Amino acid sequence: MFIAINTLLMVAQLGTGGDTLQLSISDAVERALQANPALLAERAVADAAGGMTQQATRAFLPSLTLDLGGVRTTDPVGVFALKLRQDNFQPEDFDIGALNNPDPYGGWTSAAVLEQPILVPEGLYGYSAAKRAADAQSAVARRAAGATVFFVSRTYWDAQLAARRVEALDTAIAAARAHAERAEAMHEQGLVTALDARLARLRASGLEVRRLARAAQAENALASLRTLLALPHTLDLVLTDSLHDSRPASCEAGDACSLEHRADLEAYRLGAEAASLGVKRAWASQLPSIAAFGSVAYNGESSPWSEGSGNWTVGIGLRWPIFHALSGVGAVNSAKAQHRAAVARQEAGERQASLEVQAASRLLEAASEGVRVAGSATTEAAEAVTHARLRDRTGSAPITELLDVEAAATVARLNLLSARRDLFVARAALEFAFGAYDQ
Repeated sequence: MFIAINTLLMVAQLGTGGDTLQLSISDAVERALQANPALLAERAVADAAGGMTQQATRAFLPSLTLDLGGVRTTDPVGVFALKLRQDNFQPEDFDIGALNNPDPYGGWTSAAVLEQPILVPEGLYGYSAAKRAADAQSAVARRAAGATVFFVSRTYWDAQLAARRVEALDTAIAAARAHAERAEAMHEQGLVTALDARLARLRASGLEVRRLARAAQAENALASLRTLLALPHTLDLVLTDSLHDSRPASCEAGDACSLEHRADLEAYRLGAEAASLGVKRAWASQLPSIAAFGSVAYNGESSPWSEGSGNWTVGIGLRWPIFHALSGVGAVNSAKAQHRAAVARQEAGERQASLEVQAASRLLEAASEGVRVAGSATTEAAEAVTHARLRDRTGSAPITELLDVEAAATVARLNLLSARRDLFVARAALEFAFGAYDQ
């Protein structure tokens, strides 16, 4: 994936001087899924949660520990034990004085200790809870990916709309300037008053002011897109997908998508399951646990590998925390409260998801109708401009009428662009609400 993206960047840069990238909506989404910093952070958190699950395997998998240590002491018991372990105890060491006040003595011990849990109820429930929690965090990361796709899609179309608005205003400004020059010429010939020429110049100036604001919005939109894609702010983006393209609507039909795809709802469900296992873990913490162990050790006097003696130990142990004040009761009550909270969050999330789907469906329906209405208005505006120009050429109407009609046509074109952008964003919002982007 990274190779494909890097190749795309290299080809674009080689073809355009190294500072321009042509970007389709699919390219933008792919880049964001691989490089968006916020998404990478969520995935790293999910990986960390997976590591916690691996740590919890100590409840049933064996553990092996290697120890190496050296000591020098005058402690009577310590000296006695060291000599015995090194197979270096001599008859003279039974002397009462030597036993009570031994000379300094030292040694080295190397050991391997193997522990195998046999029955650890708290650990087993803890592992299951950790596994559910890790899966829930992974689902959160998938939902973050879906949100990233939606934000990139929305920002992409915002940038396209802003750019097309600037182009529409450029066309309107050029027309207004042409009308102003024509009005000036006609005024010099005495065919129109100075007011007509002044009004044409004022209209051009007003459009230029609007263009300044729209140009700034276009730059801001591109800057936002670069940020989402983790691209250099010096890189010039050329967006190749048009607002006039026909795009598929995968979730407009009610049965085309399902809330079962939403990863956040999966995360809520897994979180509730983890909390339920947490209650069982709290109860299990008050039950006995059984584990087997074994060790092999070697004891040397001058070094871990010097002449000495080895020994081995095997055993089995039971541990049962019978009573630890009210800590066990408190742990159970706390776990139950956390489970209630998780269940409540799950219900709230399901209700919110249903609301988001309903709201997105309404917005999509309104956006679809808006495109139809705006398209009809644009057609009407074009016909009105044709009639107004004819009236202007024949002198049957003042130039202000043509200016007003062309201004209305500009507004109609901008409204159609906005409606197309709203349609694309509404489709993306519905797909996001259904979880179609979660991955």
